Amino acid sequence: MKAHTVLVAALVVPFLCAPAAVAADGKADGTLTVAKTPVKLVHAYAQAQKGFFDPKKDDVLVILSDVPLSGTALTDSFERRKMEKEGKLRSVEAIINAKGQAVNVTVRDKSFGGPEASGASTEDVFEPKSNDGKTISGRLFRKSPGASFDDVPFTYDATFSAPVAPRAKK
Repeated sequence: MKAHTVLVAALVVPFLCAPAAVAADGKADGTLTVAKTPVKLVHAYAQAQKGFFDPKKDDVLVILSDVPLSGTALTDSFERRKMEKEGKLRSVEAIINAKGQAVNVTVRDKSFGGPEASGASTEDVFEPKSNDGKTISGRLFRKSPGASFDDVPFTYDATFSAPVAPRAKK
Protein backbone atom coordinates (compact mmCIF):
# COMPACT_ATOMS: atom_id res chain seq x y z
CA MET A 1 0.00 0.00 0.00
CA LYS A 2 1.40 3.40 -0.93
CA ALA A 3 2.04 6.00 1.76
CA HIS A 4 -0.56 8.46 0.42
CA THR A 5 -3.24 5.71 0.41
CA VAL A 6 -2.50 4.91 4.05
CA LEU A 7 -2.61 8.62 4.94
CA VAL A 8 -6.00 9.09 3.22
CA ALA A 9 -7.40 5.99 4.95
CA ALA A 10 -6.11 7.22 8.32
CA LEU A 11 -7.85 10.57 7.82
CA VAL A 12 -11.15 9.34 6.35
CA VAL A 13 -11.95 6.15 8.31
CA PRO A 14 -12.44 7.88 11.71
CA PHE A 15 -15.09 10.17 10.15
CA LEU A 16 -16.92 7.23 8.59
CA CYS A 17 -16.96 5.36 11.89
CA ALA A 18 -17.84 8.30 14.14
CA PRO A 19 -21.44 8.24 15.36
CA ALA A 20 -23.63 11.13 14.27
CA ALA A 21 -25.15 13.36 16.92
CA VAL A 22 -28.69 12.21 16.22
CA ALA A 23 -31.50 12.25 18.71
CA ALA A 24 -32.38 8.87 20.22
CA ASP A 25 -35.99 7.76 20.56
CA GLY A 26 -37.50 8.57 23.92
CA LYS A 27 -41.06 8.02 25.10
CA ALA A 28 -44.14 10.22 24.97
CA ASP A 29 -47.61 9.62 26.33
CA GLY A 30 -50.21 12.07 25.16
CA THR A 31 -52.56 13.28 22.48
CA LEU A 32 -52.55 15.82 19.69
CA THR A 33 -56.07 16.74 18.56
CA VAL A 34 -56.50 18.60 15.27
CA ALA A 35 -59.92 19.34 13.77
CA LYS A 36 -61.50 17.17 16.50
CA THR A 37 -59.40 14.13 15.43
CA PRO A 38 -57.07 12.82 18.16
CA VAL A 39 -53.78 11.02 17.53
CA LYS A 40 -51.51 9.42 20.14
CA LEU A 41 -48.07 10.96 20.60
CA VAL A 42 -45.78 8.08 21.56
CA HIS A 43 -42.26 9.03 20.41
CA ALA A 44 -40.04 11.76 21.87
CA TYR A 45 -36.78 13.18 20.51
CA ALA A 46 -34.56 15.97 21.83
CA GLN A 47 -31.67 17.83 20.21
CA ALA A 48 -29.55 20.59 21.74
CA GLN A 49 -29.18 23.65 19.56
CA LYS A 50 -27.71 27.12 19.78
CA GLY A 51 -29.86 29.33 21.99
CA PHE A 52 -32.09 31.67 20.01
CA PHE A 53 -32.22 34.46 22.60
CA ASP A 54 -28.92 33.62 24.31
CA PRO A 55 -26.42 31.98 21.93
CA LYS A 56 -24.13 31.15 24.88
CA LYS A 57 -26.74 28.72 26.24
CA ASP A 58 -28.33 25.75 24.52
CA ASP A 59 -32.01 25.49 23.70
CA VAL A 60 -33.49 22.02 23.23
CA LEU A 61 -35.70 21.09 20.29
CA VAL A 62 -38.24 18.52 21.49
CA ILE A 63 -40.24 16.54 18.92
CA LEU A 64 -43.24 14.51 20.08
CA SER A 65 -44.65 12.38 17.25
CA ASP A 66 -47.09 9.66 16.32
CA VAL A 67 -44.49 7.74 14.28
CA PRO A 68 -40.82 6.90 14.79
CA LEU A 69 -38.39 9.30 13.09
CA SER A 70 -34.91 8.63 11.80
CA GLY A 71 -32.24 10.10 9.58
CA THR A 72 -33.14 13.32 7.82
CA ALA A 73 -36.55 13.55 9.49
CA LEU A 74 -34.81 14.15 12.83
CA THR A 75 -32.54 16.93 11.61
CA ASP A 76 -34.46 18.64 8.81
CA SER A 77 -37.71 20.54 9.39
CA PHE A 78 -38.36 20.55 5.62
CA GLU A 79 -38.37 16.74 5.63
CA ARG A 80 -40.84 16.75 8.54
CA ARG A 81 -43.00 19.28 6.63
CA LYS A 82 -42.98 16.96 3.60
CA MET A 83 -44.05 14.02 5.80
CA GLU A 84 -46.80 16.18 7.32
CA LYS A 85 -48.18 17.15 3.88
CA GLU A 86 -48.16 13.46 2.85
CA GLY A 87 -50.12 12.53 5.99
CA LYS A 88 -47.18 10.49 7.35
CA LEU A 89 -46.44 12.62 10.42
CA ARG A 90 -48.38 14.34 13.17
CA SER A 91 -46.26 16.05 15.78
CA VAL A 92 -45.67 18.79 18.28
CA GLU A 93 -42.24 20.41 18.17
CA ALA A 94 -41.15 22.77 20.93
CA ILE A 95 -38.00 24.77 21.46
CA ILE A 96 -37.30 24.80 25.19
CA ASN A 97 -34.87 27.47 26.38
CA ALA A 98 -32.34 27.15 29.20
CA LYS A 99 -34.93 28.55 31.64
CA GLY A 100 -37.29 25.67 30.79
CA GLN A 101 -39.77 27.76 28.79
CA ALA A 102 -41.40 26.76 25.51
CA VAL A 103 -40.29 29.69 23.34
CA ASN A 104 -41.64 28.35 20.04
CA VAL A 105 -44.04 25.52 19.22
CA THR A 106 -44.85 23.97 15.84
CA VAL A 107 -47.82 21.63 15.39
CA ARG A 108 -47.77 19.39 12.31
CA ASP A 109 -50.86 17.73 10.81
CA LYS A 110 -52.12 17.27 7.26
CA SER A 111 -55.40 18.97 8.25
CA PHE A 112 -53.62 22.31 8.14
CA GLY A 113 -54.14 23.47 4.56
CA GLY A 114 -51.45 26.13 4.70
CA PRO A 115 -48.41 26.38 6.93
CA GLU A 116 -48.40 24.35 10.12
CA ALA A 117 -49.50 26.04 13.32
CA SER A 118 -46.37 27.68 14.68
CA GLY A 119 -45.25 30.44 16.99
CA ALA A 120 -44.76 31.50 20.55
CA SER A 121 -47.65 31.82 22.95
CA THR A 122 -48.17 31.88 26.69
CA GLU A 123 -50.75 29.15 26.00
CA ASP A 124 -47.92 26.69 25.20
CA VAL A 125 -46.48 25.40 28.48
CA PHE A 126 -43.60 23.12 29.43
CA GLU A 127 -43.63 21.84 33.00
CA PRO A 128 -40.15 20.33 33.45
CA LYS A 129 -39.44 17.22 35.43
CA SER A 130 -35.79 17.21 34.32
CA ASN A 131 -33.76 19.36 31.95
CA ASP A 132 -30.11 18.76 32.81
CA GLY A 133 -28.63 18.82 29.30
CA LYS A 134 -28.55 15.01 29.12
CA THR A 135 -32.25 14.22 29.52
CA ILE A 136 -35.33 16.35 29.18
CA SER A 137 -38.68 15.27 30.56
CA GLY A 138 -41.93 16.73 31.74
CA ARG A 139 -45.30 17.77 30.43
CA LEU A 140 -45.87 19.83 27.27
CA PHE A 141 -49.41 21.11 26.79
CA ARG A 142 -51.62 23.87 25.51
CA LYS A 143 -53.67 25.73 28.15
CA SER A 144 -56.54 26.34 25.73
CA PRO A 145 -57.25 25.28 22.14
CA GLY A 146 -55.47 27.17 19.38
CA ALA A 147 -56.14 27.58 15.68
CA SER A 148 -53.91 27.35 12.63
CA PHE A 149 -53.55 30.15 10.09
CA ASP A 150 -56.57 28.72 8.26
CA ASP A 151 -58.63 28.38 11.48
CA VAL A 152 -58.23 24.63 12.02
CA PRO A 153 -58.54 24.04 15.80
CA PHE A 154 -55.87 22.11 17.69
CA THR A 155 -54.73 21.24 21.17
CA TYR A 156 -52.16 18.88 22.70
CA ASP A 157 -51.11 17.47 26.06
CA ALA A 158 -48.29 14.97 26.59
CA THR A 159 -45.74 13.84 29.11
CA PHE A 160 -42.38 12.71 27.75
CA SER A 161 -38.79 11.80 28.45
CA ALA A 162 -35.96 11.82 25.91
CA PRO A 163 -32.17 11.78 25.91
CA VAL A 164 -30.79 15.09 24.58
CA ALA A 165 -28.52 14.66 21.56
CA PRO A 166 -25.61 17.11 21.60
CA ARG A 167 -25.63 20.19 19.41
CA ALA A 168 -24.91 19.26 15.78
CA LYS A 169 -21.40 20.07 14.56
CA LYS A 170 -21.25 22.57 11.70
